[in-house]
Amino acid sequence: FSDVRVRHHGDLARVEVSGDDIARAAEGSIRRGIVSHLRDLGYVYVTLDLGGFRSGSLNEVLGTGATPEE
Repeated sequence: FSDVRVRHHGDLARVEVSGDDIARAAEGSIRRGIVSHLRDLGYVYVTLDLGGFRSGSLNEVLGTGATPEE
């Protein structure tokens, strides 16, 4: 994966990959590997962010950065 990030939300891990890699990350063996590894680290839930990897996306949620124009 060219861009990847995992956001920590308590017992939930939110995986972000570039938009072009979302389908690949969801493929059977790759998905199972990601889930297995993150569960080994203690996460109960593992999600794939369908919005994809976006630099500054946490700022949008926190309201500390500019939000994208519609």
